[in-house]
Parts: sequence; structure tokens; C-alpha cells
Amino acid sequence: VIINVGPPNSAPLCEITEPVDGSAGPAGDSIQFVATTSDVDVPSDMLSVTWSSDKDGDLGESTPTSAGDITFAYADLSVNQHNITMTVTDEVGETCTTAINYTVGTPPSITIDAPVDGETYSEGDAITFSATVSDAQDQPDEIILDWSLNGTSVSTQGATSTGTAQFSDTTLAYGTYNLIVTATDTDGLTDSDQINFTINGIPTQP
Repeated sequence: VIINVGPPNSAPLCEITEPVDGSAGPAGDSIQFVATTSDVDVPSDMLSVTWSSDKDGDLGESTPTSAGDITFAYADLSVNQHNITMTVTDEVGETCTTAINYTVGTPPSITIDAPVDGETYSEGDAITFSATVSDAQDQPDEIILDWSLNGTSVSTQGATSTGTAQFSDTTLAYGTYNLIVTATDTDGLTDSDQINFTINGIPTQP
């Protein structure tokens, strides 16, 4: 009987490269996990890869390419903060385990209440800017707002605990304005609303 004894087995190496650790995405989106692996003893495509979540359990399996590239798409993560673990196993059962934190949330919702879309106002009048914001996970006053006129940020006025954000401005010159309000929640998820309005210039003295 001839028995071939090889050198001591080396565990595989592995790393998750996308998404970035600590990132977040909206519920229902397909998340593309990207990773790499290698093993000095066997080709990478002989390794097996499993994925799991500490909240949702086993997610599935994927097979590395011969170059060690791994991709895994998943769209059914629950709304929660997940610790996503990838385990790579070689031909004799040695493993490499790596993990990232990924949050699945619902983005905020924002609606501009004033100015009225398409309305014309007089130069020098106090123009009221108002919006309503809400979020399933965060309190309204935790949402960061950015108010932008014609591409320039003019205010970061946030909302109260009831979800209403409001301020006024009397300095707008005559012209047409595009207002965009962007809401960003604590997970980094965003929503925006936009309207257009016009400031009518005051007639000059003859």
C-alpha cells in the first residue's frame, strides 16, 4: 500500500469587500455581496462558501471562481441590523470566517408643503418654507434635512418631533427657483421632494 502524505494543511484566506462594513440599504433591494478567497493547497474554485445572518439565519451558498472572486446576491433580508458572516471551507474542513455589519431599513419620507409648486410670490414678501417628514425607524427630529435652491444649499432647518420643518425668507430676488429638500435618516437612507416657484420683481419708480 502506497500512502502519500502531504504537508500540513493551510486554512483558506477570505475577505468581504462589498458592501462596506457598517453600510445600509432599503428593504427589498437586492444586495450584491462581493468577496475574495484563496488557498495555498487547492484551487479557489474547489472551496465552498456559505453566507448567514445573525438575524435571518442561513442565506445561501456561492462558488468562487478559479481566481478567488465571490459574488452573492440576496434581496430578502429583514428590516434590522445584521451581522453578515461568510464562511469558506476547504477540502479537508478547514475554514475561514469573516463578517460585516449591514443595516436594512426603510428610507424617510418627505413632502414639501410650502411654497406651493408653480406659485408666484412678490419680491420682498416673507416666503414660508415648510415640509413634513417621517420615518418608520427614526424620530422626525433625528432626520437631517438639506434645503437647496437652484442647486445651492440654503438651510439645514430640521423638523420638530411632530415632523414639521419650517422657516421663512424675505431676501429672495426676483426669478424662478427650483427647491429640493433632501431627508437623510440615521442609517444614511434618503428621500427628496422638489417644487418650482417664481418671485415677481417689484416695479421700479418711473
